[in-house]
Amino acid sequence: MTRLLVFGDSWPYGAELQAGEKTFGQILHEKLGTDSFINCSQEGTSIDHLVLQLKKYLSQPKSSTDIAVFFITNPIRYMMHKEGHFQTIRPTGDKGEQTKFYYQHLQSDELDHHRANTCILSLQTMCRFSTTIIQDIYLEGWTNIDWNYPGIDKKKFLPQSALEMFEAHTNTQTNELTKNQNNPFIYPNKYHPNQKGHQLIADELYNFIK
Repeated sequence: MTRLLVFGDSWPYGAELQAGEKTFGQILHEKLGTDSFINCSQEGTSIDHLVLQLKKYLSQPKSSTDIAVFFITNPIRYMMHKEGHFQTIRPTGDKGEQTKFYYQHLQSDELDHHRANTCILSLQTMCRFSTTIIQDIYLEGWTNIDWNYPGIDKKKFLPQSALEMFEAHTNTQTNELTKNQNNPFIYPNKYHPNQKGHQLIADELYNFIK
């Protein structure tokens, strides 16, 4: 049995899609003809959450050959553990004191890119040593990270980020996607792909896999 898995944040989750519309994972599942599809993504998560999402999936007994698509969100988002849960702080989210302190005194591009590289190393290692066969694929959202840590297989990355596919724009202050931009793959949504955008991502993934 071949199973398609998708991990990530609100983009693969399908935020802002209308009733009856399909995520790029659902569309890709149909194009590939895989036996089943599991969307492991969660809204509002950070790049660090990818490791937890994969860990949760691997903890369940299974017998399948998996195709796993990891959607890489902006590493400026930071994961913290509070009140028994892993949570995310981000520059466009909560404006509390912890968020202000982190982005004023701790956050840096260098730290973000280090965390991103170490997360990808973890994911590729977990997939490589899984008890099932996993073909892991990586799609960068709207950043351009230098994947330069030894051990990362860059051949597993799509050549274009989703942002480049869409020819969309980001906010230069937060590095997050610009709100309410007049883009054919986003409009009328605020921050997420419309159905045409999900179709484009699915098509690019399909061509990369095949």
